[in-house]
Amino acid sequence: MSAREVTRNFARRMESLRLRLDAVNYLKSVKRLLNVTYRDLSVLLSLPESVLSRYVTGDMLPSPDTAGRMLAALERAYPLSSIIKTLVRTYETYVDMSFANLPELWELYGIYLSRRFPELEVDVVLTAAVDGVPLAVVAASRLSARLVVAKQYREPGVANYEYTLLREGRPVTLYIPATQIGRGDRAFVVDDIARTGRTLEALANLAQAAGARVVGASVLMAREGLALRLSFPVDVVLRVPV
Repeated sequence: MSAREVTRNFARRMESLRLRLDAVNYLKSVKRLLNVTYRDLSVLLSLPESVLSRYVTGDMLPSPDTAGRMLAALERAYPLSSIIKTLVRTYETYVDMSFANLPELWELYGIYLSRRFPELEVDVVLTAAVDGVPLAVVAASRLSARLVVAKQYREPGVANYEYTLLREGRPVTLYIPATQIGRGDRAFVVDDIARTGRTLEALANLAQAAGARVVGASVLMAREGLALRLSFPVDVVLRVPV
C-alpha cells in the first residue's frame, strides 16, 4: 500500500470516527440542555432506550450508518437555532448570552459549523475580545485554524493592525499583532451577537489590512432586520428582536 493510500485510509477512518462522536455528542447535548427523555429520543431515533443510554455514558459508539441517521434526525428535531431560542433570554435592552458558555452548546456549535461549512479551508479564525472568544475557540478547533483575538489594547513590542469603530456612540479601537495574521491567510470571522454589524466590519477591515482574505463569518445571533452588507458570506444561526 502506498503512502498516499495509507493517508487516505487514515483520513476516512478519522472522518468515520468524527461522525460517530458527533452523533453521540449531539445526543448528549440535546438531552442535557433540553432535558429530553430517553423515551422521547427512542421514539425519534427508533433505537432502544438502553442503547441510547450506553451511547450517552460512553460504553459504546453507534456504527457509522447509525450515527449518520441519528445526527440527521437530531438536527431536524432539535436544530441549533431552536435550541438557542429555548435557552436565550432577551430583555428590552439586554440579551442574556450566558448559555453560550455551556460546554454542551460548544459541542453543538462545532458540529453545526462543520456541517454548515464542510469544504471551507481556513487559516485563521478571527474574533473580538471578550464575549466571542469561547465560540471562536470552538471554531478554530473544528476548522483546524489558528485563533486570533482582536483586543482593545496594543500588544507591546510588536507592530499592530488597528481599526476604530463606534460602539454605543463612543469610539473603540481594536488591535491585532501583525505577527498573528499575514498576507494570503484565509480568515473566518466569529461573533456571538451582531446588533449593528460594526464589529464584523471592524474584524474584516483588520484582516484586509493584514492582506488576509475573509472567506466567511458565523454569528450566533443577530438583530432582526439587520442587513449585513459585506463582501463575504455571513451565516446567522438565530435572529432575535434586540
